[in-house]
Amino acid sequence: MKKADFARTNPIPIAVVVAGPTHRTTSELKLRKGAGRHYATQCILAEGSEVYLLRISGLWASVQHQQNFGWLPAQCLERLSVVQAVTPPIVRAPKPAPVIARGFTPRSAASPAEPADDDFIPTHRSTADLNLRKGSGTNYPVLRVLAADVLVRKLDETGTWTKVATGQDTGWVPSAYLEQVNIQRPATGIQSLAPVEFTTTVRLNVRTGVGDQYPVMRILQAGTMVRVNGSLGAWRRIVIDQEQGWVPASQLQPRYLSSTTPVTAVQTTLYQGASANYRALTQINAGEELLAIANRGQWTKVQYGRFNGWVNTSHLR
Repeated sequence: MKKADFARTNPIPIAVVVAGPTHRTTSELKLRKGAGRHYATQCILAEGSEVYLLRISGLWASVQHQQNFGWLPAQCLERLSVVQAVTPPIVRAPKPAPVIARGFTPRSAASPAEPADDDFIPTHRSTADLNLRKGSGTNYPVLRVLAADVLVRKLDETGTWTKVATGQDTGWVPSAYLEQVNIQRPATGIQSLAPVEFTTTVRLNVRTGVGDQYPVMRILQAGTMVRVNGSLGAWRRIVIDQEQGWVPASQLQPRYLSSTTPVTAVQTTLYQGASANYRALTQINAGEELLAIANRGQWTKVQYGRFNGWVNTSHLR
């Protein structure tokens, strides 16, 4: 018995009356002795069989059908709109009374989606009311109940559980009750750049927007030449075969690095770090030959006389 799923009750056995069925099966199902396909089959329930839901454990539901107790796949149950009375009532010796967690009914009514904050970009939506738990299992405490149709961001996955963020809370829910969404937000703050040739350093996904949550347009092999014409944070906008897409800057290599002695194409500034926010070390005139040491996205570390610093890649040829 998992303490997170049950309320503490008086252990003295007394006869109790079980309410009428709460759900029906959506297909023909095997009623098993445990929560898994490796457990023995007790009987076969026809489609539309009415059952009483006791509790949920992962992807399986503990149910009562007439005088039988067993387990069914939770996603194959549909909630009855009205709880029907049973005549005569079913009487059984009690175990600790289960709390029927509304957070696990697969076909529960949809609730309005929670508003996400401006910096929250969701990747999935809940398809049912779910218990958001502190860890990846029903033995962990419930942090809160997520209503159906709540937008969340996937952070991690372990087995049949997924760690998600709601914008306010972080916790774990069963993966089976999440569906992927594609919410596109217009990118702001894009810096346009003069087209510069780069090559990919690894097999690379080109995405439709800035971030791993956007769909993949195409896949480029390592060593593919592309032209960079824009940047936003750690991402670069590339042009290839008349299409524009986004890739991480860390997976691009300036083509000029085939030569370790690039020449400045225009007058440029040598900075102490790979950004114009760093202290300027000196000015370098056009036509000066430099010694390339390393690169980081749109910046190249060079040696110029007694100085070691960083210059903008677009100013080199």
